[in-house]
Amino acid sequence: MTGPVRATDANHYPWGNGCDGWRLVDRPKLSLREERLPPGGAEAPHYHRVSRQIFYVLAGELTIKVPGRILLVKAGEALEIPPGLGHLVQNNGPEDLRILLVSAPDTAGDRYSVEYHADVPTDVAHHPMYWLQPAPDKISRSVETFSIGVEAAPG
Repeated sequence: MTGPVRATDANHYPWGNGCDGWRLVDRPKLSLREERLPPGGAEAPHYHRVSRQIFYVLAGELTIKVPGRILLVKAGEALEIPPGLGHLVQNNGPEDLRILLVSAPDTAGDRYSVEYHADVPTDVAHHPMYWLQPAPDKISRSVETFSIGVEAAPG
């Protein structure tokens, strides 16, 4: 067991477009990170085959895009992303977004890119979201083969 840790004392890492993260707990089976996304900050769409993630919003509003849905998570709320679900995390708000991110197990070596077609309208009441998902029979850790997946938006 270690003592208390603050983000200001934790291992810092830059990511995305102007985003920051701090490793508060960094274990193979569990990680806890505090992350900051400036207005317009985002990460590339991806999924984890094994890791389950929980996003808890400390300040601001988190937008998470998953196939067929756009989810808004406000301060004081949490959202679980199960293994295998493609997701895109972004801050569409006017202020910095601060989140706690729990991953079990840690995502090291378990991050796989997917493609989100940003040119497709994202009004989920009227338009689908298009994603490239891994073809289940073609998955390997070193080479990915993708097939187009289209999911209709809820109605």
